[in-house]
Amino acid sequence: MVYDVRRSVGYVEKCPTDPEQGNGGGSKMRKASVSTTIALAIGSLLIAGCATKGYVRQSITPIEQKVDQVDQNSQKRDSSQVADINKTNQVVDEDEKKLDATSEIAKTADNQSKGAMSKANQNAKDLGDLRNVVANIDDYKPANQAVVHFAVNKDTLTKDEKVKLDEVAVQIGGLQRYFITVEGYTDQTGSPSYNDRLSRERANSVISYLVGLHNIPVYRIHMVGLGEQKLIDEGKGKKAREASRRVEITVFTAKPLSASATGAN
Repeated sequence: MVYDVRRSVGYVEKCPTDPEQGNGGGSKMRKASVSTTIALAIGSLLIAGCATKGYVRQSITPIEQKVDQVDQNSQKRDSSQVADINKTNQVVDEDEKKLDATSEIAKTADNQSKGAMSKANQNAKDLGDLRNVVANIDDYKPANQAVVHFAVNKDTLTKDEKVKLDEVAVQIGGLQRYFITVEGYTDQTGSPSYNDRLSRERANSVISYLVGLHNIPVYRIHMVGLGEQKLIDEGKGKKAREASRRVEITVFTAKPLSASATGAN
């Protein structure tokens, strides 16, 4: 801004040839007036400059505060979004783990279902065979018999007794309609309750051998423990007692069913 210094102080320029003023006095007055005017002008400029800076400061301060507030809000919003994203990722990871576990459970259940179905089919077949045996029980006749012996108070098979059971398994290998009875016995020493339990344990040893080693279907075997009820010899000597400590295995067979009979069953 350009100021007219002379107008600002009401200065009227005097002609140097004015008769009322001498050359020296007019010159000094003019110098003093100019200095005063310049000082006032500079002061005005400084005042105007200070006023301008204060105005700018007052105008800028609220804007700076607003920018800081926006920046803080933006940081909070970003932090909140990051936390939400992390939480979402955690939920997704947990869901994936649950899905994997569910898949494993489904696979296990499917395998168990298949195994159970296969077992059920086999059981159905075995049950059908057993019903066929029971329905035609009168057709079965004793075809073979073996006797295995045991030591005192023992239910374990010796090597020689196992050979006898191997021969029984070979004889029934080609049979279609058969079943086996296994009867356990003891001698007369000991209490009746003890002998009953021991006779069943001896019979179970024979069954375990035939089923486990020779794969004879367990449904074809009928077991009973009779203790000392059927002594071979009533005597109390060593030989008499040895003969009674036994398991009798009897194989019953029947003629194969004809095609028409099979269809009827």
